[in-house]
Amino acid sequence: MFTGFTQDAVDFLTDIRFNNNQQFYESNKQRYEEKVKSPLRELCDEMTPVVQLIDPRLDTRPGRTMSRIRRDTRFTKDKSPFRDHVWLGWRYPNERRSEGFGMYWGFGPDWLGWGCGCYATDKPLMDALRLHIRRAPEEVRDALHQPALEGRFEFYGEDYKKIAVPDDVPEDLRGLYVKKGFGIEHKGDEREWAMLRTHEMADLLAADLAAMAPLQQLMQRMRRQAEHAQEEAARELEARQQAERQSVPAPAKLTVRSAEEFEF
Repeated sequence: MFTGFTQDAVDFLTDIRFNNNQQFYESNKQRYEEKVKSPLRELCDEMTPVVQLIDPRLDTRPGRTMSRIRRDTRFTKDKSPFRDHVWLGWRYPNERRSEGFGMYWGFGPDWLGWGCGCYATDKPLMDALRLHIRRAPEEVRDALHQPALEGRFEFYGEDYKKIAVPDDVPEDLRGLYVKKGFGIEHKGDEREWAMLRTHEMADLLAADLAAMAPLQQLMQRMRRQAEHAQEEAARELEARQQAERQSVPAPAKLTVRSAEEFEF
């Protein structure tokens, strides 16, 4: 059962921020295992039934849900080998962090927050949402404006610099229509930092995950619609290519005649 993170967990993450090297980590690995990783696993396990109620297809395996302390530095300018923060992230199997729409929770020395959203631009997903905004705006509003989230969660996302907004897009949803990706996030306050040290954090997170469920479920439907649209587009392209191949006349048959057939 999750009983909270102690001050030692915050201290370890602060220390590794300023001593970000293999030697420090090896000397303090036991601190990490006991003070950070173990309670993170307990919180992960406690959230599993909550997440499975939201969508049983979401991946709740700890190995896929829990962050790793060691960073992958192959494709980044920052070569620091270790993270100074931890998180839980719930996505779908075989889905990378840069894909889709998922829920998360995490903290570091100067950050505590949770929410749901896109980690990077996902054009097919957002195109499906744009179409849904025009077809069913009330459903989008209901998912975004759950009473338990109002006033506590901030809306974020980068806008396209140039995108045509049809006249039938409601005024209050135009800001969402022009997003490359989006999400909502709550940043922990002083009272919630105190809750991080108790089981109350698990109770609060469970309640907020449940409140985010309609948005998570809506965006998963958008994912399926995007996949269906891509499949339809692929079939249409194949049909056009096949029709073009069939419409090209076959080359005339070459007839070879002997010299004896001609009179001179």
